[in-house]
Amino acid sequence: MTRPALFLSHGAPTLLTGRSPARDFLIGLGDTLPAPAAYGVVSAHWENGPVAVTSSTRPVTIHDFRGFSEELHRFIWPAPGAPELAEDIVTRLNAAGIDAVPDAHRGLDHGAWVPLALVEPDAQIPVIQISLPSRFSTDEDSWALGRALAPLAQENIQLIFSGSLTHSLRDALSAPENAPPAPFAVAFADWARTAMASGDWDALKDWRSAPNAQRNHPSPEHYRPLIAAAGAAAGPGVQMHESYTHAALAMDIWSIPL
Repeated sequence: MTRPALFLSHGAPTLLTGRSPARDFLIGLGDTLPAPAAYGVVSAHWENGPVAVTSSTRPVTIHDFRGFSEELHRFIWPAPGAPELAEDIVTRLNAAGIDAVPDAHRGLDHGAWVPLALVEPDAQIPVIQISLPSRFSTDEDSWALGRALAPLAQENIQLIFSGSLTHSLRDALSAPENAPPAPFAVAFADWARTAMASGDWDALKDWRSAPNAQRNHPSPEHYRPLIAAAGAAAGPGVQMHESYTHAALAMDIWSIPL
């Protein structure tokens, strides 16, 4: 059986400790999601050229943020790695024409461990994180990465593409967690939802012409996990969750057939 991939919007690090519908959904998802052999995570917070794959036996918890609570800065999510799987992923990516290397020193950033700590609080299942291509890469490079990773889903690997459907951080920082959704965020999110629900994944590559694209994504890194997911997709997506936090962050979670 091929496992569907997940595209999830991870929002702010306070997803782990706050009170939000997205947090509640992820906790419930952990109770219903069949346990995979491993998680393979592509996060907005790691771009690298060449593409890099975590290969340590015990990846560290990276606190790649500042200004949040001591609870968050002290939190450790001790999931194991899987070095042999990491090497296999590197081999597959290189065979697909994507320059890739193992990285035995890099840990898991908050785009990986914050949502997974809600889904898998026991931290028993191995986690491999795969970087996005370099920040100087193209959207097509992220698409190709997702396409190359898709066969892993046939081997009981849960692929997770962790970004944000909308990510106007400047607007989000000035709004409370439970603020109503901003119209500019809703307009962009609805455009993307229409494409995903209809299986028109190619449309997502033309995101810069979507409503309020520049305001929602001043830089592309939080959108590119969705492009990678689109590259892996084999049919229409299924929306599992929709909510907003801090007005400007659409917290969508989608199941994507591979």
